[in-house]
Amino acid sequence: MKADPTITVVNRYRLTAGQGAFVAAVSAMARRVDTEGHPGVRSHHFFCADGEGRAVVTYASPDAWVGHHDIAMGWPEMAAVRAVSALEEISLYGPLSDAMRAWLEKADLLGRLRHAGEAVTGFRRT
Repeated sequence: MKADPTITVVNRYRLTAGQGAFVAAVSAMARRVDTEGHPGVRSHHFFCADGEGRAVVTYASPDAWVGHHDIAMGWPEMAAVRAVSALEEISLYGPLSDAMRAWLEKADLLGRLRHAGEAVTGFRRT
């Protein structure tokens, strides 16, 4: 299998202000990512149930992951998501570049990261 640069990330959040507040915040965030986000964000979905939220995001490459975070972290929509939830875990599937590791370290998020490694087999339909 050829190395796949695609990254899928699942972020798990504890809701701190209720489901309605989380849904409103992530709805605004998803709209902004769709209209003004990094072009390497392939999909961006949020889920919510039982006091927890999840974001499932697919990136074209490690550079797209870094680029997305460089763009979005300063947005008011991101601040709104942080105001209504607490990021508890980041599950990353795919390559973890040095630039990603440095970004996570600078943001003090390495302790929340669970890296599942790179794909060892599989396929993608387009």
